[in-house]
Amino acid sequence: MTENKGKHDTGADINWVRVLTIGLIPIVLIFAVFFFFVKYVGTDNYSVLVDYVDEHFGLPGIFLYVYVVDTLILPLSPDFVFPIVAGMPWYEVIPTIGLASAFGGMTSYLIGRLLIKVPVIDRLADKAKDKWGKYISKYGIVFVILSTLTPIPFSTVCVAAGAVKLSSRKVLPCCLFRIVRTGIYFFLFKAGLVFA
Repeated sequence: MTENKGKHDTGADINWVRVLTIGLIPIVLIFAVFFFFVKYVGTDNYSVLVDYVDEHFGLPGIFLYVYVVDTLILPLSPDFVFPIVAGMPWYEVIPTIGLASAFGGMTSYLIGRLLIKVPVIDRLADKAKDKWGKYISKYGIVFVILSTLTPIPFSTVCVAAGAVKLSSRKVLPCCLFRIVRTGIYFFLFKAGLVFA
Protein backbone atom coordinates (compact mmCIF):
# COMPACT_ATOMS: atom_id res chain seq x y z
CA MET A 1 0.00 0.00 0.00
CA THR A 2 2.90 2.36 0.74
CA GLU A 3 4.31 1.73 -2.74
CA ASN A 4 1.03 2.75 -4.40
CA LYS A 5 0.88 5.93 -2.35
CA GLY A 6 4.47 6.81 -3.28
CA LYS A 7 3.73 6.16 -6.94
CA HIS A 8 0.60 8.33 -6.80
CA ASP A 9 2.51 11.20 -5.15
CA THR A 10 5.07 11.36 -7.96
CA GLY A 11 2.38 11.97 -10.56
CA ALA A 12 3.17 8.75 -12.45
CA ASP A 13 -0.53 8.02 -12.90
CA ILE A 14 -1.46 11.21 -14.80
CA ASN A 15 -4.19 10.55 -17.34
CA TRP A 16 -2.85 12.42 -20.38
CA VAL A 17 -5.81 11.48 -22.58
CA ARG A 18 -8.25 12.94 -20.06
CA VAL A 19 -6.20 16.13 -19.58
CA LEU A 20 -5.91 16.71 -23.33
CA THR A 21 -9.55 15.83 -24.04
CA ILE A 22 -10.85 18.22 -21.39
CA GLY A 23 -8.37 20.86 -22.55
CA LEU A 24 -9.49 20.57 -26.18
CA ILE A 25 -13.14 21.28 -25.35
CA PRO A 26 -12.73 25.10 -25.15
CA ILE A 27 -10.89 25.38 -28.49
CA VAL A 28 -13.44 23.14 -30.23
CA LEU A 29 -16.27 25.27 -28.82
CA ILE A 30 -14.54 28.53 -29.84
CA PHE A 31 -13.96 27.15 -33.34
CA ALA A 32 -17.56 25.92 -33.70
CA VAL A 33 -19.02 29.25 -32.54
CA PHE A 34 -16.66 31.10 -34.89
CA PHE A 35 -17.57 28.89 -37.86
CA PHE A 36 -21.32 29.29 -37.33
CA PHE A 37 -20.96 33.02 -36.59
CA VAL A 38 -19.20 33.61 -39.92
CA LYS A 39 -21.78 31.43 -41.68
CA TYR A 40 -24.58 33.45 -40.10
CA VAL A 41 -23.26 37.02 -40.50
CA GLY A 42 -21.37 36.42 -43.73
CA THR A 43 -17.75 37.01 -44.62
CA ASP A 44 -18.36 40.66 -45.58
CA ASN A 45 -19.69 41.53 -42.13
CA TYR A 46 -16.88 39.50 -40.57
CA SER A 47 -14.38 41.60 -42.56
CA VAL A 48 -15.97 44.76 -41.14
CA LEU A 49 -15.42 43.40 -37.61
CA VAL A 50 -11.77 42.55 -38.37
CA ASP A 51 -11.22 46.05 -39.81
CA TYR A 52 -12.77 47.60 -36.69
CA VAL A 53 -10.49 45.63 -34.34
CA ASP A 54 -7.47 46.38 -36.51
CA GLU A 55 -8.27 50.09 -36.63
CA HIS A 56 -9.10 50.57 -32.94
CA PHE A 57 -6.78 48.11 -31.22
CA GLY A 58 -4.34 46.87 -33.84
CA LEU A 59 -1.59 44.37 -33.28
CA PRO A 60 -0.30 46.18 -30.14
CA GLY A 61 -3.72 45.68 -28.48
CA ILE A 62 -3.77 42.01 -29.46
CA PHE A 63 -0.18 41.61 -28.20
CA LEU A 64 -1.09 43.20 -24.86
CA TYR A 65 -4.20 41.03 -24.38
CA VAL A 66 -2.32 37.78 -25.10
CA TYR A 67 0.66 38.82 -22.95
CA VAL A 68 -1.55 39.62 -19.93
CA VAL A 69 -3.63 36.43 -20.29
CA ASP A 70 -0.52 34.23 -20.58
CA THR A 71 1.24 36.03 -17.73
CA LEU A 72 -1.52 35.89 -15.15
CA ILE A 73 -3.69 32.96 -14.11
CA LEU A 74 -7.03 34.27 -15.39
CA PRO A 75 -10.29 32.66 -16.51
CA LEU A 76 -9.51 33.88 -20.03
CA SER A 77 -7.73 32.32 -22.98
CA PRO A 78 -5.45 33.74 -25.65
CA ASP A 79 -7.42 31.52 -28.04
CA PHE A 80 -10.26 34.07 -27.97
CA VAL A 81 -8.28 36.28 -30.36
CA PHE A 82 -8.04 33.69 -33.16
CA PRO A 83 -11.57 34.26 -34.48
CA ILE A 84 -10.79 37.98 -34.74
CA VAL A 85 -7.35 37.68 -36.36
CA ALA A 86 -8.14 34.85 -38.81
CA GLY A 87 -8.79 37.45 -41.51
CA MET A 88 -5.47 39.26 -40.94
CA PRO A 89 -2.13 38.43 -42.64
CA TRP A 90 -0.41 35.40 -41.08
CA TYR A 91 3.03 37.04 -41.18
CA GLU A 92 1.79 39.76 -38.81
CA VAL A 93 -0.44 37.67 -36.57
CA ILE A 94 1.72 34.61 -35.84
CA PRO A 95 4.82 36.50 -34.61
CA THR A 96 2.69 38.97 -32.63
CA ILE A 97 0.57 36.41 -30.79
CA GLY A 98 3.34 33.79 -30.57
CA LEU A 99 5.87 36.17 -29.03
CA ALA A 100 3.29 37.76 -26.71
CA SER A 101 2.37 34.30 -25.45
CA ALA A 102 6.02 33.22 -25.10
CA PHE A 103 6.92 36.41 -23.20
CA GLY A 104 3.84 35.90 -21.01
CA GLY A 105 5.04 32.41 -20.11
CA MET A 106 8.54 33.68 -19.38
CA THR A 107 7.09 36.37 -17.10
CA SER A 108 4.90 33.74 -15.36
CA TYR A 109 7.99 31.63 -14.75
CA LEU A 110 9.79 34.62 -13.19
CA ILE A 111 6.72 35.39 -11.06
CA GLY A 112 6.81 31.78 -9.83
CA ARG A 113 10.47 32.23 -8.85
CA LEU A 114 9.61 35.42 -6.95
CA LEU A 115 6.46 34.04 -5.30
CA ILE A 116 8.33 31.43 -3.33
CA LYS A 117 10.36 34.20 -1.64
CA VAL A 118 7.27 35.90 -0.16
CA PRO A 119 5.73 33.70 2.58
CA VAL A 120 2.16 35.05 2.29
CA ILE A 121 2.10 34.82 -1.52
CA ASP A 122 3.89 31.46 -1.39
CA ARG A 123 0.90 30.06 0.53
CA LEU A 124 -1.45 31.44 -2.15
CA ALA A 125 0.66 29.83 -4.89
CA ASP A 126 0.47 26.44 -3.18
CA LYS A 127 -2.71 25.60 -5.12
CA ALA A 128 -0.89 25.81 -8.47
CA LYS A 129 2.11 23.98 -7.03
CA ASP A 130 -0.11 21.24 -5.59
CA LYS A 131 -1.95 20.73 -8.88
CA TRP A 132 0.89 20.94 -11.42
CA GLY A 133 4.13 20.99 -9.38
CA LYS A 134 4.38 17.21 -8.95
CA TYR A 135 4.06 16.70 -12.72
CA ILE A 136 6.64 19.36 -13.45
CA SER A 137 9.00 17.82 -10.92
CA LYS A 138 8.56 14.38 -12.51
CA TYR A 139 8.34 15.25 -16.22
CA GLY A 140 10.33 18.51 -16.15
CA ILE A 141 10.77 20.31 -19.44
CA VAL A 142 8.60 17.78 -21.32
CA PHE A 143 5.60 18.95 -19.27
CA VAL A 144 6.41 22.62 -19.95
CA ILE A 145 6.67 21.89 -23.71
CA LEU A 146 3.35 20.02 -23.60
CA SER A 147 1.74 23.06 -21.99
CA THR A 148 3.09 25.28 -24.78
CA LEU A 149 1.52 23.13 -27.51
CA THR A 150 -1.62 21.72 -25.88
CA PRO A 151 -4.57 23.11 -23.92
CA ILE A 152 -2.82 22.39 -20.57
CA PRO A 153 -2.92 25.79 -18.75
CA PHE A 154 0.31 27.44 -19.90
CA SER A 155 0.59 30.30 -17.39
CA THR A 156 -0.21 28.00 -14.46
CA VAL A 157 2.46 25.52 -15.54
CA CYS A 158 5.02 28.32 -16.00
CA VAL A 159 4.30 29.73 -12.52
CA ALA A 160 4.61 26.24 -11.05
CA ALA A 161 7.85 25.63 -13.02
CA GLY A 162 9.27 28.76 -11.42
CA ALA A 163 7.99 27.80 -7.98
CA VAL A 164 9.63 24.35 -8.14
CA LYS A 165 12.83 26.01 -9.43
CA LEU A 166 13.04 24.27 -12.80
CA SER A 167 16.11 25.58 -14.67
CA SER A 168 15.47 28.93 -16.40
CA ARG A 169 17.96 27.98 -19.14
CA LYS A 170 15.60 25.14 -20.07
CA VAL A 171 12.18 26.68 -19.38
CA LEU A 172 12.56 30.08 -21.06
CA PRO A 173 13.58 28.76 -24.51
CA CYS A 174 10.73 26.20 -24.31
CA CYS A 175 8.24 29.06 -24.11
CA LEU A 176 9.06 29.84 -27.75
CA PHE A 177 7.10 26.71 -28.73
CA ARG A 178 4.05 28.96 -28.29
CA ILE A 179 4.89 30.39 -31.73
CA VAL A 180 4.38 26.91 -33.24
CA ARG A 181 1.04 26.56 -31.45
CA THR A 182 -0.01 30.02 -32.65
CA GLY A 183 0.71 29.01 -36.25
CA ILE A 184 -1.34 25.82 -35.93
CA TYR A 185 -4.31 27.60 -34.35
CA PHE A 186 -4.16 30.52 -36.78
CA PHE A 187 -4.28 28.28 -39.86
CA LEU A 188 -7.03 26.16 -38.26
CA PHE A 189 -9.21 29.25 -37.89
CA LYS A 190 -8.14 30.54 -41.30
CA ALA A 191 -9.37 27.26 -42.83
CA GLY A 192 -12.65 27.67 -40.93
CA LEU A 193 -13.00 31.15 -42.41
CA VAL A 194 -12.38 29.84 -45.94
CA PHE A 195 -14.98 27.07 -45.62
CA ALA A 196 -17.57 29.16 -43.77
